[in-house]
Amino acid sequence: MTTSQLLAVDLVLSVLSAGAWITAVWLTLSSIRSTTNRKVSTSRAVGLGVLVVGVAVALTMARYALLPALVAGSWWFASERTTINVPLTAIPAAWAALAGVPYLLRRRNTGSPTDGTTPARPGRENTARSREWAVLALVAAAASAVASLALTFILGPFPAPWSLAVLLALMALMVLLAKLALFMPRRLTRTGSGGGSDVAPGPADRTSGALPWGRRPTAAAAVAGLMACTALGSGAFAWLGSRSADGAVIAAAVGHHEGGNAGSVADPMPVTSLLGESPANPVVRRYELTARVEQVTLPSGQRTEAWTFGSLPGPALEATLGEVMEVELKNRDVAAGVTLHWHGYDVPNAMDGVAGATQDAVMPGQSMTYRFTAAQAGTYWYHTHQDSAEGVRKGLYGTFVVHDPTASRAGTDIVVAGHDLSGLGLLGSSDRTSLYPASLGSSVRMRLINTDSLPQRYLVEGTSFRAVAVDGTEVNQPGEVSGKLVRLGAGGRVDIAFTMTDQPVTLRSDSASSAVVVVAPSGSPDITVPGKAAPGIFNTTPVLDLLDYGEPRGGPGLEEATITREEVVVLDRQFRFVDGIPRYAFTVNGAAYPLVPSIDVALGDTVKMTVVNRTADPHPMHPHGHHVRVLSRNGVAPTGSPLVLDTVDVLPGEVWELLLHADNPGIWMDHCHNLDHAAEGMMMLLKYQGVSSPFVHGGHSGNRPE
Repeated sequence: MTTSQLLAVDLVLSVLSAGAWITAVWLTLSSIRSTTNRKVSTSRAVGLGVLVVGVAVALTMARYALLPALVAGSWWFASERTTINVPLTAIPAAWAALAGVPYLLRRRNTGSPTDGTTPARPGRENTARSREWAVLALVAAAASAVASLALTFILGPFPAPWSLAVLLALMALMVLLAKLALFMPRRLTRTGSGGGSDVAPGPADRTSGALPWGRRPTAAAAVAGLMACTALGSGAFAWLGSRSADGAVIAAAVGHHEGGNAGSVADPMPVTSLLGESPANPVVRRYELTARVEQVTLPSGQRTEAWTFGSLPGPALEATLGEVMEVELKNRDVAAGVTLHWHGYDVPNAMDGVAGATQDAVMPGQSMTYRFTAAQAGTYWYHTHQDSAEGVRKGLYGTFVVHDPTASRAGTDIVVAGHDLSGLGLLGSSDRTSLYPASLGSSVRMRLINTDSLPQRYLVEGTSFRAVAVDGTEVNQPGEVSGKLVRLGAGGRVDIAFTMTDQPVTLRSDSASSAVVVVAPSGSPDITVPGKAAPGIFNTTPVLDLLDYGEPRGGPGLEEATITREEVVVLDRQFRFVDGIPRYAFTVNGAAYPLVPSIDVALGDTVKMTVVNRTADPHPMHPHGHHVRVLSRNGVAPTGSPLVLDTVDVLPGEVWELLLHADNPGIWMDHCHNLDHAAEGMMMLLKYQGVSSPFVHGGHSGNRPE
């Protein structure tokens, strides 16, 4: 079984275990309250209770049996399950088995009534004590099983000490409530000729049985009220925490642990001053982009509302290495506001385009100019980073390609941005067939960009191909590929290249079933291709694994890199307040943005990052302003070309080790590029020592990066 499947099994076992312990408590109480007229039903209830307790113990033990397999995937799949959950559930479960099972077996064998109507007899006090301990032990086991679910769904892998204290307190109060409600000595009312009077119970009364339903002592009600107040108070505290960062500025990082080069900085540098350097007398590429709301009609005739930069995708931006990009962004009427973020491009921090971190959102009627040097060749894209989950989905994106003048250019260079627009799958600007001519024997380069929030798989038919670049970085000695899909996580890019033959070449995506890109020899007669891919082909065709593709590159190895610090990033799901709204959030290290602790670095640090995905969804993690080199995936190092990425698609149950060199000062987002996940909490900051931001998240600014 995969690690993701093991996590799913553990979750199912935890739910079943909690249900079994609760059922055992109910059956035991039912048998205690039965009367002499229900001996047969009592015997059945007791027998069923013994069986359910056995099942509950087996389910609890089964969870422990999974731990070695989870630890084999990574300690972080089993961290709190081992250090917190095992003692949390094992002790009450052992108590319940040792106290509950013997009592239930005696109850089944003797069948003695315990409803409080039987006169006292020798040994009855011991029986009552045994009954009380059995019930309280089962209640404790049930409470611990429910607490285990709370550990998974609420506390997460890095629970705060106060939250653990609250959890343990609620468990103890639950047992105390059962004690007070079921086994408190009760006062008896004796009625005689002179009227009734309350008297204290005698020994027989004190041990006569559980308190009748409906007669709750004041003490029990007080404990129940205390439990409710504790739970509500914890929820209110969490809600206030989720609102504490609203309208607050991002503080500067002034140091970090584990050595490093950091120290305190009295006068932090604002991100607005991090503009980068411009070459003398540069060639300037000037573009103007205007964000607008409009109705668009696709080649299929489908018509939908979109937010665009004037076209779908937005205008194609190009530059040559060494030139200066100058892009003026105007907002005509997008009420949510817009920015421009250069996905995968390591721009100076002031130009990163993140609302609330490096700028304020550009609101209707406003404008902003972005200027930076084109210092990286390759395939990239741009999109809004204000309310981006909605803005990108509706069309605020475009392509950005930088050419290397020293490298040979393909005869035909095609940029294909895959996108889902309101359920309409696009390849480039079309939801139908796009035809490109290419000279026979010429080179063709297709730049594939996933501008969506979900993974895409691409199928090339009609020729073999080479994957020549990944996330803008050239692949070393790429080999010929045929019969394999190219998988792109959200935000990722792969450039493929092939030589044009006398047959048409088609490109399809599983996210755009009706769209197809056709490259045909120039001068060919009318080309006819199937409108859709063969049924099931995306499910049966293997996927190209980039970790063993290409050849290793000579030169200094990774072992020569001096790691100055290490970070663990655990991706998970817990119930959290996000902007004051309760959600089943996507969390980073147990918290939802903006409460996720930042990674604080100093210029020159080399950071080893371990990214662990404990959810059932893929998470394409995207650190702004930096690329990372892959050290390993699930403990296996790459055997092909060095894999340098700006968007790392971490699948369920996977563990990636990455190397990041801190060489671009600023305050940078690092988030899941499934933008809905980011909007629900899966974001964090990479902050350099001594850098601050004057911009605020939320509040009156209206800045909402996701």
